[in-house]
Amino acid sequence: MNTALLIKKAARYACCAVKYAAALICAPFVKNNEKYRGLWLIAERGVDARDNGYYFFKYVTQNHPEINAAYVISESSPDAPRVKALGNVIRYGSFAHFLALAISDVKISTHIMGYTPYIDFFVRADRMGLVKGKKIFLQHGIIKDNLTFLYANNVNTDLFVCSAKPEYEYVRGNYGYGDGVVRLLGLCRYDDLYKIEKPSKKILIMPTWRYDLRRADKKQFEESGYFRTYSSLIKSGRFNAMIEKYGYEALFYPHMELQKFIDCFEGTDRIKIISFRDSTVQSLLINSDILITDFSSVFFDYAYMGKPMIFYQFDEESFRKNHYGEGYFSYSRDAFGDVVKTEDALLTGLNKILENGAVTEKKYADRINAFFTLRDKNNCERNFNAIKEITG
Repeated sequence: MNTALLIKKAARYACCAVKYAAALICAPFVKNNEKYRGLWLIAERGVDARDNGYYFFKYVTQNHPEINAAYVISESSPDAPRVKALGNVIRYGSFAHFLALAISDVKISTHIMGYTPYIDFFVRADRMGLVKGKKIFLQHGIIKDNLTFLYANNVNTDLFVCSAKPEYEYVRGNYGYGDGVVRLLGLCRYDDLYKIEKPSKKILIMPTWRYDLRRADKKQFEESGYFRTYSSLIKSGRFNAMIEKYGYEALFYPHMELQKFIDCFEGTDRIKIISFRDSTVQSLLINSDILITDFSSVFFDYAYMGKPMIFYQFDEESFRKNHYGEGYFSYSRDAFGDVVKTEDALLTGLNKILENGAVTEKKYADRINAFFTLRDKNNCERNFNAIKEITG
């Protein structure tokens, strides 16, 4: 990390420390105020509301008005109006946010410390015992890899939500949490997942990010194998001709971590580049017929709806080396669709799916059914009841 970044990070740490110290001093004087009494603080990453945090907040405000719940989101977020229509909102990064963090009885997020104004600072503050209240990890997706940063020696949480039996058994057996912390409850957003009756004639391309590109500038990104691979696919004459033949269009949605490079990609008449502001991930998943992904856990959402997918893992070796190590889920054994390494193999597999009317093959449908033992519309309710249990 260069000197300028170190100075910027130190300044942000200092600012957080001062504001949080002030919030802790003020907390005893306002904790009985109606605004803060028994507060459940809910968030995703402070800038969005389209994941399990949003759906849980929606459930609580519509079904349990007795709960004093507030959602943390920035005013500039395109999702802010939808959240404000549901209930109490706290502006991300404001002093009210710091105060709510200091006072709230329950802190709920899809990401570890996602309900805080600055995750890095508050992970360390939490290790020092400075973040009080029950902490709930709703999760961003279904864990399939060996995510050491989520081990109990790195994370302090009172509830760790899992959504599939293999995931639950893996986390409970390997991540080091005490009895009752890891629970099989289901992702809240799954309550609103459904398969549309009429085919949309859309193919969704949604890969995950790459850890080794986290500090890349535009030039470095455009020189990466990741960019060249997906740019080649988008511009492929064979791909464009294929989707035209079957009357489809494709939507390419870069991961949130790589949305800053979205202008590097050029679409075609048949392939559209979709930004974070254009649509929610949930809407894209619902309103498409086929998924092309790589290692993204978003494929579990697609599987939950029983729709066909194909895995384009062109850089498996470097991904495992630089990103996440493999966990209990082996793509060669457990994947819910074909796993391919080259663009040619990807397009051959995709053509097979299109020829078959975009229907999930039986062997993959059987794997999906065995994986999900919870497949209903009661995920939010289970999460709510579990939180009530541990909060008394």
